[in-house]
Amino acid sequence: MRIAILSLVIMIIALPAWAGEVSEPAEVALTIYNGDLALIREGRDFTMSGMRTERFELEGVSGQLNPSTVHLQFLDGFDFELLEQNYDYDLVSRDKLLEKFIGKQIVVIDDELGTELPAVLLSTSGGRVVETLSGEILLDPPGRIELPAGAADELLLKPTLSWLMWPSGTGTHRGEISYLSGGLDWHADYVVMLNADDSAGDIEGWVTISNYSGTTYKDAELKLVAGDVHRAPKEQPLPAPQSAGGSRRGSAEGFVEEEFFEYHLYDLQRPTTIRNNQLKQIGLLTAVDVPFKKIIEFDGINGGDVKVKVEFVNSEEEGMGMPLPKGTVRVFKQDSAGDAQFVGEDRIEHTPRDEEVRLYLGNAFDIVGETKRTDYKDLYNGYRSTYEVTLKNHKETDDMVVTVPVTVWGDWRMTDASMQFEKKDAFSVEFSVPVAVDEEVTFTFSYEVTWR
Repeated sequence: MRIAILSLVIMIIALPAWAGEVSEPAEVALTIYNGDLALIREGRDFTMSGMRTERFELEGVSGQLNPSTVHLQFLDGFDFELLEQNYDYDLVSRDKLLEKFIGKQIVVIDDELGTELPAVLLSTSGGRVVETLSGEILLDPPGRIELPAGAADELLLKPTLSWLMWPSGTGTHRGEISYLSGGLDWHADYVVMLNADDSAGDIEGWVTISNYSGTTYKDAELKLVAGDVHRAPKEQPLPAPQSAGGSRRGSAEGFVEEEFFEYHLYDLQRPTTIRNNQLKQIGLLTAVDVPFKKIIEFDGINGGDVKVKVEFVNSEEEGMGMPLPKGTVRVFKQDSAGDAQFVGEDRIEHTPRDEEVRLYLGNAFDIVGETKRTDYKDLYNGYRSTYEVTLKNHKETDDMVVTVPVTVWGDWRMTDASMQFEKKDAFSVEFSVPVAVDEEVTFTFSYEVTWR
């Protein structure tokens, strides 16, 4: 019985496959992840002719499709058996056409001289090498190359996925194709406009989507996943063409955010077209008058530049509250003429609600800091160090408060300080030092480290 069934299958596969009809994508849905990965779903109509085996060719799929992830199902429950799958991406290009004619005769046409030179193409590596019919070897002969008619017949205009299928009946049925693909990525960008005294700012968030997958996705449903999705290492890289739960937050026309597994999902509430080789930006969020705090910081141990930072809290109480995907935050401020000027940028990681965001924007011009070790003493089971920190404010109008963090690793304690400090954690304290206009402030501190 098993031999009879096997013979029947072999006979069916051996029968000529008739080309069935499959439509262009009628529905497209994209879920794009951070890190060059997307889940693509397409709805297409398949028309079965009733033959035992039928071949379907789906043009316009991604040029970086992962064939091992392709899945087909019919939404009406139509029964079928998929016998064979092929993914072809040998697309038409100048180099591929020329490579097909290595060792064959071509024609080099010089339009300026009006000459045609029949020759055999020997190589295309690093330039064209041809041999004339009289035996001369020419390197990069001037002119254009003419190839015989039909030279590109075996090459494709678009990446193509083809199936050999054994359908259970006839008629037109809506199928859903899904697969993972590279060539699609996204990241967030944020723009902050600070007010005059740096106490508040307006924030705009943008999503930037890049499409280098080799095809266009027209009127697609778009979802973005923010989070670090683990992917198994590939045993062998795939060849590529050269060329639910939680509350939902967002706007009716923009992105609506929701928790999804241990990530966050951003669902665009309208279709959008993402063309091949395109960077597309879509608004993510807008917040007005978000409270900001400016921080002037100088390292009390290592010295260096006086850093300028700003911070805000990503909470609903502060006018924010949407989980922020990782990206670059660019900060601007209006000058005295009312023109917006760039004052610095920093990157943020994925930031949940109610977390603090701190941005390092640059170094202060008019605030100068200097730190030096003034004393060091070896103890029997450790050592004692004394530091002197000097801060100068050369601004014309603004009194400043400079934050001076001091970090020491090990078993240590502060033994003396000429200014009050706040303990931040087991290894650091922080001084807040007022420095008036044209004032110079100096303070000292000592600490002991004990070796166990």
